[in-house]
Amino acid sequence: MSEIPLNKFEKADLILRLLKEGRTYRDICHLAHVSPRDIKPISKKYEQQKRLENNKRKENNQEPTTKKLSTSSQAFLLFQEGKKPDDVKVLLDIPFKKARLFWIQYLKSIRMFESFEFYQDHSYDIPTFLSIDVFMKRNNIYGKNVVNVLRTASDIFHLNQTYSKLKEEIKNLELKRMSLFYYPNSSYSLQPLLPLNKPNYNHYHY
Repeated sequence: MSEIPLNKFEKADLILRLLKEGRTYRDICHLAHVSPRDIKPISKKYEQQKRLENNKRKENNQEPTTKKLSTSSQAFLLFQEGKKPDDVKVLLDIPFKKARLFWIQYLKSIRMFESFEFYQDHSYDIPTFLSIDVFMKRNNIYGKNVVNVLRTASDIFHLNQTYSKLKEEIKNLELKRMSLFYYPNSSYSLQPLLPLNKPNYNHYHY
């Protein structure tokens, strides 16, 4: 039984379907029983339609044009990448004073400025503070407890000073007492005053 020949519209649909499948001109000529001359206008129209669809797709997916970032925003992005003020100064070609100002503003925005100031003031004491931090974690000590300990330590320091001062005064009084014991005629004598015409019997030994 012979095949029923396709009309021109059916052939055009078949050629278009084969083009979409990526078939070559040779394959299409064999399958659709057409010549390359019949394929060319349909292929041209198909390619044109495909370009229009691609352009429309790009327009729909295209992101809105963004305005150029300010210098401070560029600096913030660089700081987020881990760059230092020296690096930002060079990359943005701005004075170091301005780069440092952006750095401070960035730290404030992420609530790290106080930590930065603390580091500047106590950078040499960082190892000591780290050892204190390890001790606190190991013994489950909280910050408020440390404040109480330091306050108590301050009181103890003043108590120790007072104790040392009193100890020194007691020592001086002991020396004075010994001196008065061995030298009773001293002007600091503690012997009771007696009338001149009455002997002091306490000085006589029987």
